[in-house]
Amino acid sequence: MLSKTEHLKLRAIEVLNERIERKIIPVGSILPNVTIRTFDGREQKISEFHQTKPLLIAFMRASWCPYCRAQMEMINGMAKSFKQLGCEIVVITRETPEESTFSSEAAVLVTDLTNDFGKKLGMTYFATQEITQIYNDLDIIGDVEGYFDTSELNVPATYIIAPGKGQIIFKHAMRDYTKRATGSEIIIELSRLNN
Repeated sequence: MLSKTEHLKLRAIEVLNERIERKIIPVGSILPNVTIRTFDGREQKISEFHQTKPLLIAFMRASWCPYCRAQMEMINGMAKSFKQLGCEIVVITRETPEESTFSSEAAVLVTDLTNDFGKKLGMTYFATQEITQIYNDLDIIGDVEGYFDTSELNVPATYIIAPGKGQIIFKHAMRDYTKRATGSEIIIELSRLNN
C-alpha cells in the first residue's frame, strides 16, 4: 500500500499534466497566423498552408527523441494517404536544419528555435518549476522525484486545421511525450472534413 506522501507524489504528476494541458489552445480556436521558417530557409505565413486545404501540423521536440522519430516515420509512411484526403503537412521542431535528422519528401519541415509558435499555442512549460509549485500546493515534504527538465519544453502536439480561416478541428496534445496522435486518428479526422 502506498504511503500518503507516495500517493500525493503520484497525484502531483496528474495535476501537472492537467495544468499544462489545460493551457493549450483548444479545438474550435483559430490558429495564430505566425511566420514560419522552413528548413530550406523560406519564410511564409502558416495561413498559406490552410487557405484552400486542411493542414496537418505536428510539433516535435527534436530528432533525438525516439517518440518524435517514430511519429515522423508514421507521418512519412502515411503521407500519401493524408494527402489523398487533401491536406498539407507541416512538421515543426525546435532544432536547426543542421542539427535535425528529420527528413521528408511529403511534409514541409519547419524550425522554431525561438519557440514563438509553441508559446502562442500555450504548449510551453517548465516542468521543474511547475512540479515544485504543485508539491508546495499539496504540502508534499521532500525532494521532487522523477525526471523533470529545467529547460523550456513544449508538449508534443498534432493539430488538424480546417481550410480557410484556420479553425483548429483536431488536437492531440499530452504532456506525456510517449503518447502521440495515431495515423488512424488523423485519417478519421481528415475523412470527416471531406464528408
